[in-house]
Amino acid sequence: MTTVAINCLGRMGVDDQEKKNMAIAKLIFIGEVTQVAGVASVVAGLVLSLHHWPAAAALIGGGAAFYVGKKLRAQ
Repeated sequence: MTTVAINCLGRMGVDDQEKKNMAIAKLIFIGEVTQVAGVASVVAGLVLSLHHWPAAAALIGGGAAFYVGKKLRAQ
C-alpha cells in the first residue's frame, strides 16, 4: 500500500521514505541485471578462449560487471 503525505498546500505527495525505498529497489534491480550480464560476458570470454584480445576484454569486462553488480545489490 502506498504511503501518501499531504503537504501544507494540500497537494498529495510521496513520502520521503518511500522515495528512498524505490531508489534502493531500482539499484538492487540494476545490480542484478549487471551481475547477470557479467556472468554472461565471463562465459562468452571462456568459450571464445583467451587467445584473442576480444575474448580477454569480454572476460575482464564480465568480471568487472559482476563485481559492480554485487556492490549495487549490497546497498
